[in-house]
Amino acid sequence: MHSCVLPLQKQKTNNMANNKNAIIRYEALDRCLSNRYRRFYIEDLIDACNKALYEYNDRSHKGREQVKRRQVLADLAYMKSEIGFSAPIESKRDGHRAYYFYTDPNYTYRDRPLKQDEIDKLYEALVLFRRFKGVPQFDWLRDMEERLYTTSQLGDNTDSVVSFQHNEYLGGMEFFQILFQSIINHRVVEITYRPFRRPERTWVVSPYYLKQYNNRWFLIAKRQDFDRLSNIALDRIVNVKETSKAYEPTDEDFTDYFCDVVGVSVSDKPAQKVVLRVEDKTVGYIQTKPLHESQVPRMQHLPDGRWEVTLNAVQDNYELRSLLLSFGSEIEVVEPISLRDEMRQIVEDMSKRYSQE
Repeated sequence: MHSCVLPLQKQKTNNMANNKNAIIRYEALDRCLSNRYRRFYIEDLIDACNKALYEYNDRSHKGREQVKRRQVLADLAYMKSEIGFSAPIESKRDGHRAYYFYTDPNYTYRDRPLKQDEIDKLYEALVLFRRFKGVPQFDWLRDMEERLYTTSQLGDNTDSVVSFQHNEYLGGMEFFQILFQSIINHRVVEITYRPFRRPERTWVVSPYYLKQYNNRWFLIAKRQDFDRLSNIALDRIVNVKETSKAYEPTDEDFTDYFCDVVGVSVSDKPAQKVVLRVEDKTVGYIQTKPLHESQVPRMQHLPDGRWEVTLNAVQDNYELRSLLLSFGSEIEVVEPISLRDEMRQIVEDMSKRYSQE
């Protein structure tokens, strides 16, 4: 599969990594500055930051650009500033060098009180996260919200202005937590599954990934009796139990795995270029909410008033056809011919049904 990481996604990923690395540096500096039994010169602080980054990044930081003197001095200045942590950092000359320390022997950056604006921002985030009701992994947010509510100035005002789409009748969510923990801890599970209109069956699987699509949750896992990965709908699961069987690891990148599809149905079919003709009144919607991440931003205006929209690489699957059908007559598939023929057959079958008395 081709790489589907967009520039904006890369930028977000880099920002997250930079923020994590900054926190690791602050914690390393905090440990040094609070140590009353040793003097830490700038070289020691640099070494401590690099060692912490090296350990935190699973030793993969080695060989990358190392933290320099300028970065550590900037970190110290930020920690000392009011917009940072107001840390009581001082330096003292020792010959031609200076060592750094906290003037308050009881201070640690980890115990600093939250500022009011930080509390408010946390509460806002928790109000948003709380909308993920039905997902057991987020139950801890309820207690956190109650604690923050007493110190937040926002009150209940945010409750009535935010809403997320949510299927309150979705089954299988009681298994979310055990599946989540099994993925994290590399545990094999035995799943009892009840397909629509077919008998129950039992699978032994190595679970890898949980994905939500169209208000349903799916487990991506490797069944012991099947060579390919399977997507298992949580709302069809009857029971889950951990086993002591050997876990089969995977090196699959699931961002890339789902790159060529709409939804969760991945097959061996090659990704194809899909060309569509879209009515003028609908093209704005498709432009602001692309049908697939490979959709070409530039659309061609056709002589008949419609627009040509191209998806560079997407698999033909049930979810793609359902998405295209949801636009009714506003979208016409031009190519590939195989997909056009499938859509024509579906429309003809629908026409026959509606023409029956």
